[in-house]
Amino acid sequence: MALECHAECSSAVAKRSRARRSIGNRKLKTAWTSALLILATSTGADALFGIGEKRFKYEGLINAGSLGLDQINGQIATWGDWNGDQFLDAIVVDADRSTASIHVWDHSDFGFKRSPAATIQTAAGQKISNVVAADINYDGRLDLLVMSQNPASTSKELSMQVFLGEEDGSGFKTTPLSSPSSTLAQPISIDASGDMQMDLLGIPFSDTPAAGRNASDLKIWRNLLVDLSNSTEAFDIADAPLLNADAAPACKLANPHSSAFVDLNGDCLADLFLVCSEESFLSSKLTYQIWTAVKPNSKGEGSGFKLASSGDLPPGTGALSFGDVDRDGTIDVIFPTCDRSGDNCVVNVAFNRQIPLCSPRIDGFFGGGPGFGSLSTGKKASGAEANATDATQAKRKAERPCREAEDLCVADDSFRIDFTVSKSNADLLRVPLDKLTGDSRLLSSDALAPSFLNLPNALHLGDYNKDGYPDLVVVTIPDRTAAGGRNNVRGNGETRAHILRNLECSKVPASEKADLGCVADRSEGRTFIKVTAGANSLEVLRDVRSASWIDIDEDGTLDLVLQRTPSVSDGMDSSRRITFVHNNYFHDSFFLKALTLNGACQGFCEPKNAPKFQPWGTNYGGASYKFTVLDPNGVRRAQQVGQLPQTAYRSLLTPYSYFGLGRTNNYVESLFIGSTRRQKEHFLAVEGVIPNSQVVINPWQGGRGSENERGGPGTWTKQLYLHPGDWIPWVTVVLITTIVGLAVIVVVLHINERREDERERKRAVNAINFDAL
Repeated sequence: MALECHAECSSAVAKRSRARRSIGNRKLKTAWTSALLILATSTGADALFGIGEKRFKYEGLINAGSLGLDQINGQIATWGDWNGDQFLDAIVVDADRSTASIHVWDHSDFGFKRSPAATIQTAAGQKISNVVAADINYDGRLDLLVMSQNPASTSKELSMQVFLGEEDGSGFKTTPLSSPSSTLAQPISIDASGDMQMDLLGIPFSDTPAAGRNASDLKIWRNLLVDLSNSTEAFDIADAPLLNADAAPACKLANPHSSAFVDLNGDCLADLFLVCSEESFLSSKLTYQIWTAVKPNSKGEGSGFKLASSGDLPPGTGALSFGDVDRDGTIDVIFPTCDRSGDNCVVNVAFNRQIPLCSPRIDGFFGGGPGFGSLSTGKKASGAEANATDATQAKRKAERPCREAEDLCVADDSFRIDFTVSKSNADLLRVPLDKLTGDSRLLSSDALAPSFLNLPNALHLGDYNKDGYPDLVVVTIPDRTAAGGRNNVRGNGETRAHILRNLECSKVPASEKADLGCVADRSEGRTFIKVTAGANSLEVLRDVRSASWIDIDEDGTLDLVLQRTPSVSDGMDSSRRITFVHNNYFHDSFFLKALTLNGACQGFCEPKNAPKFQPWGTNYGGASYKFTVLDPNGVRRAQQVGQLPQTAYRSLLTPYSYFGLGRTNNYVESLFIGSTRRQKEHFLAVEGVIPNSQVVINPWQGGRGSENERGGPGTWTKQLYLHPGDWIPWVTVVLITTIVGLAVIVVVLHINERREDERERKRAVNAINFDAL
């Protein structure tokens, strides 16, 4: 009986001891939780996690002002990273159009420095028409190609000069290099021979033009600065590498034109899209030619471009832009058209049709994906089809081929871009401008610019909401002014800027589908819709002359730069008021930025008489990016983006490429980076790229003369910069502090547990000894 009593008493003591420890543990956890809550309440959640105070607090478009460019007397002509700090700097042409200056972005002050870092001046009597920023002499420093003309002369000559950047980054060399003149149709920058160095394609100026016109009239401004001994001329004239030029249709570059150097057949090697003008006694029209890049044969012969297709552009076509509108891994063509009076404008998208990506169609709870498997038609297979022989499956695949994910950079020679305006052409999307914006007129060019200067306004593409589908920013001419009076329909009066969101037709209300180009045979098509929520700061501006995209402060969102009429003048002197509109929409999507350099230096550039530097400011045009990513439904989608495809007529494109990834829960599976090298392997595949980061590719292959294939993509260097980076150290500190705090808790609880166990052991021993007595 005594033993039974002792056992029950010992059990009761143990239970009370465990209860006391449980209560003690709960009190300790409660104390830690209260301390954390008090800390969060007193310092704020953002401060607790090291993010700091946000510069812009509410969601929407926010007028950020001029960001240091309020004192400039001119307008932005192009962008470039002058000082190699990975932030874009503004190249500004003054109102008199005689000088160009560089205003450097200051990250600490969140604005451009008022004093220019460098300035160049044109010859007397010449007025600047365009500025191309690029590394022309292949030394890793940013140079300027300045195109100018004499407005007092009746000559149709466009003069060109090259201002080389100093090796130490202090400015430009005092004496510019000469270059042969061009006609007023501005040449475009391309890589003609595959040496990663900038050449030009255009029509040289001649007082006595040759009789007759054909594609051979197009010439190349061949880069002479590869040879370091040359110090007086930057370019000479050579025959364009157009392999079948004699049999090609006539092509006289239009003025203005929107020709581009971008991949169109899907092989990640940049092709030529030329906009030509055909004039007759009664009328004139715009035509196009697509020349695809061709690599040399085993003997090193046959490198150049071959004519793939040509045809007429729709009447009233404006400036062309290039981007993957429907996210199918091909570059489409986006452009406006208007009638003869400039009214009834339409937004057009000519889709580039190629072999689609292989992706199994998923008909689940969240709907179906757009792809199809390599052996699947996207429909549920019957029992007979499931038991089909291999021959039957092979035949089905041949009838409906698709592109595997590892074959993104394989050319599709059967690609087509159809510009035919017809109801039967399902590959041309046409949306009336007034259905999108309420205005029927588009500001197709800056009507306040000098009469001799053509500055077309393109439909600028940028994925402002990071959903993977590029959106548009357009400038329209309203019929009525803000005060209610009649507006100037020629574009000299009030204007409005709008963001047009890229939207799938399935989300468009049934009553609006017909007006927005969503027809029955486009069940998975795309259209556009005006962004109104949070866009009031854009709606109130009524004097915008041009609008384009830029990532202010490189924070991972695309913002707007607006060039407006100055408040103190009529804007006829080419002066503009610069306004930046910050994109502060809160989207739970991811992005990726990519920059391919020109391979001038291996890592750092190390000049003889200057400190070493990284060649960020090369502004290399013609690179291609194609990648696949899984959407939340598990459907693999492909996207393509071209880097700096256009440089003529102040296109205001950024040197890097920006693309949204949408709501993905995975890494970027395969990122293909294509260069313009004409060698066996001209592209590089990178696996598992982390979203919200910037990829920098340096395709160095031995420096100058590397077109002789000294190496390949295996020698290219890859760098990945995670974004954002400012608060990553604070996150690390918080993580370490949390781990240390949890470790302290565990140690304290462990010590208390051992003490209680020791007390229980002693009580048990004493109890047994007492009963034994």
